[in-house]
Amino acid sequence: MLKKNIILIPARSGSRRIKNKNMKLCGGKPLIYWTLRAAKNSKNVNDIYVSTDSKKIANYCKKYGAKTPFLRPQKLSGSKTLMINVIKHFNNYLVKNNIQCDTIILLQPTSPLRKSIDIEKSIKIFYKYKSDSVVSVCK
Repeated sequence: MLKKNIILIPARSGSRRIKNKNMKLCGGKPLIYWTLRAAKNSKNVNDIYVSTDSKKIANYCKKYGAKTPFLRPQKLSGSKTLMINVIKHFNNYLVKNNIQCDTIILLQPTSPLRKSIDIEKSIKIFYKYKSDSVVSVCK
């Protein structure tokens, strides 16, 4: 049975130390570019969504095929906002718009070295072991 996997990239404009860090250049491209690229090149991914409070980030991500159907509310865009609340907000959007999926894959833009193969391996592990979640780490 094929599963429907949706990637969610949370990318707020604020940051405690680096203003608009997701659009700062890293390797000649905005930081978020590397996550968009890995997501787009991943197999077994049906859709890519970006949850952001920034029109600039939203417009940039649309150019790379990500969906940005809403701007994240300010109450969910602060430095102390829990990621689970961002995911719940996104899930509510999916439910409200009758968009079904089996898995939400959270990819934070602050991990620019992640490759599409890493995403694919994580998906395989998730389904093989019937996990509740999978988290990638490196030394």
